[in-house]
Amino acid sequence: MNHPFLKNKGLIFYSAAWLFVAILFGLGLHYFYDAPTKEALIDSFIFNGIFYGLGLAYWFVVRYNSFDSSQILNLFVSHLAAAALSVTVGVFLTITIIKSLLPQDEVSLALLNISMAWRAALGLLYYAVIILVYHLIKYYDDLRERSQQQTQLESMLKESELEMLKSQINPHFIFNSLNSIASLTITAPSQAREMVVKLSDFLRYSLGKENKQLNSLEEELANLLLYLEIEKVRFGDRLKVETEITEAAKHLDLPNLILQPLIENAIKHGIYESLGDVTIRLKASEENGVLRVFMTNEFDPEAISKKGKGIGLKNVRERLRVIYGVPKLVFTETNDNLFTVRLDIPQLTEK
Repeated sequence: MNHPFLKNKGLIFYSAAWLFVAILFGLGLHYFYDAPTKEALIDSFIFNGIFYGLGLAYWFVVRYNSFDSSQILNLFVSHLAAAALSVTVGVFLTITIIKSLLPQDEVSLALLNISMAWRAALGLLYYAVIILVYHLIKYYDDLRERSQQQTQLESMLKESELEMLKSQINPHFIFNSLNSIASLTITAPSQAREMVVKLSDFLRYSLGKENKQLNSLEEELANLLLYLEIEKVRFGDRLKVETEITEAAKHLDLPNLILQPLIENAIKHGIYESLGDVTIRLKASEENGVLRVFMTNEFDPEAISKKGKGIGLKNVRERLRVIYGVPKLVFTETNDNLFTVRLDIPQLTEK
């Protein structure tokens, strides 16, 4: 940690404070001891000038000591020794220099000798005040440094958690897609080849965006439709998609691939668990600076649901919580044979 008064404008404020003290000291000598103005000011600037220099050195007493409870005795002894040494040196140098620079008679010498006691007391006061200021500065700097470290740690943990959550998406999707391709290689090889090509395009997009936290809704929709094209290779006309996206919503941001688990769930609980056609409806609009996305899928209430590991919605909830710091941004509703998920995506000022 650098000397606080030797960086930025610290030395200016430090010098200004000592100049103010020196003027007050000189006025005190003039009015209380009837010292001539010139001699009073010279005396003051010598005495306070010496402690000005000593005050800069006091920083190292603070710099290499701390308020560790196990070292409190050492701290007390260090400050006591430093105060006694600096005050002795300061008063001795003051008396020596004044005697050599200013004419002295018996009255002046007697007054100078008497002043040694209160000069020493004043020196101790200087020491205490300067040390206190240094400790406050050190405490503030340490607090700010810890705050910065805490912020960096939270940021690192946030990024780590996000990467962990994002890493759950692609394997989950690839696993489902490979299962579909495996089935098609037996029943429809040409469709399997088509699905492999579309899957490679989809993964190329996903990998190209992996280092970008937010994408526009328009970009995510293009990727989502590509995914649906992959699924349509298998399910054909049974899978229908309807979109209702306002122009304003297209340019708003949301976390990349955040819609992917939702569309997977819609297909899983719609197409996989039903023998009829299923329509997935996607709506998005901007409301009071929030991107509101609805995804609705039909399902068969009487079908036996295939229990999964619950990665989809849980993943979405956790990612939104980590990114935006808001615990409740995902809402679900079941109405007859319709299941709806609503996402409320706040808009960040920085991506």
